[in-house]
Amino acid sequence: MKTIQLSTIYIFLGMLSVQPAFSQEAWQLTGKAWSALGNNNFDEVERLANEAVRRWGENARKRNNGLSKLPSTKEAKGYATLNELATIVWLKGEALLKKGDREGALAAYYTVLADFNYGQTWDTKGWYWSPAASCRDRIAELSPKSIKELSLETAPLPAKLQLPGKKGICFTLRKKGEKGSWVDNIPRINATRSYWNYSWGSSRVDAQPENIEFIPMTWGAWGKDGFAKTLQRDVVPQIQSGKAKRLLGFNEPDKKEQANMPYTEALKYWPMLEQLGIPLCSPACANPLSDVDDSTQGVRGTWMRDFMREADKRNYRMDYIGVHWYGGTSPRSFKERMIEVYEAYGRRPLLISEFAVADWGAKSIEQNSHSKESVLKFMKDVLPWMEKQNWIAGYAWFSFGINEAVGTSSTLFDRDGNLTTLGRFYQSVTKENPEGNQDIR
Repeated sequence: MKTIQLSTIYIFLGMLSVQPAFSQEAWQLTGKAWSALGNNNFDEVERLANEAVRRWGENARKRNNGLSKLPSTKEAKGYATLNELATIVWLKGEALLKKGDREGALAAYYTVLADFNYGQTWDTKGWYWSPAASCRDRIAELSPKSIKELSLETAPLPAKLQLPGKKGICFTLRKKGEKGSWVDNIPRINATRSYWNYSWGSSRVDAQPENIEFIPMTWGAWGKDGFAKTLQRDVVPQIQSGKAKRLLGFNEPDKKEQANMPYTEALKYWPMLEQLGIPLCSPACANPLSDVDDSTQGVRGTWMRDFMREADKRNYRMDYIGVHWYGGTSPRSFKERMIEVYEAYGRRPLLISEFAVADWGAKSIEQNSHSKESVLKFMKDVLPWMEKQNWIAGYAWFSFGINEAVGTSSTLFDRDGNLTTLGRFYQSVTKENPEGNQDIR
């Protein structure tokens, strides 16, 4: 027996010495692939990805084939191998693309879509993102005719819900002398050639351009008496004069730094808004779908789903669904997200009252991972797309300040108040030219 045991030990040790790679897990190969890509060692990325597919590919395919939708954030951890395979094969595509191997990159991207479509990548900032969505974006870039554009065929909106034009803009209109005053921002609003604007406030300034529709907002509420007085003072006169044609609901009530209202409180005030008799936009949450991805500012919770569930039980009127989005530069991810929101709340038209590309992990301008060029490319794709979607009533870009680390590459204006390249493209999108000036660089 002793001889057999010693022989077994020697054989086992021999196996370890000639096959050390078997001690590695899938996540370790993925980590090495990330490092190799960062060091421009493209051949090593390809080698690691091929090894991962050989060792764990079949298992990951089986897990993928058992799914019909992306696992939730809580569920995603249970699909670790699938997640690693989706990530490392996507990394292979990125490496081959940088290497100049277009066909090889396309093959890798298509492999992700075919075999690992429901895998997700964990971002150290605190959320998952979809390699498959990034692959679709890459395929659309490299082979535009090979991937179907996302689109929903719906009837035009009723006339009372149609804005004068889809493109809007959001800037504060505070008192003269204050930061973000109307003196500073009315010229910016005019420069964007938007059809509507709002200021996060309910009052209309005298300098409001007559050719641009101002939409008042009830930012928050902390008492029925005060809320009623605000409506009577600021909103009702605008309705009576015919200037206020619709109203925006509470601003990011699911976020501590914003309206920060329990959904049960918001429900108490909604009948007061219904009595105004004009179309209403739902509260616009930082997290509209109760999940967490790179677009939700790190906000967690089920506020919007809870509010809409109870509002529908009470048959409250919600003419638009307000949406905020601050994600990365993937047009596909943005479009998929908007469709998800539209489908989640009774297919009501969306009013995307804040959106822009942001890097929530950036602590300085230099750390922002989104280049000006990538944001411009994103905007050139999604604005014309939204102009074609009947179910999107309107959209308003949020122009970060040029010195704001998280959104510096999304600013529409430079330090002198002139339009940036991004701002010039935003300006160029009109009802007559929904594609905008695609030659702007």
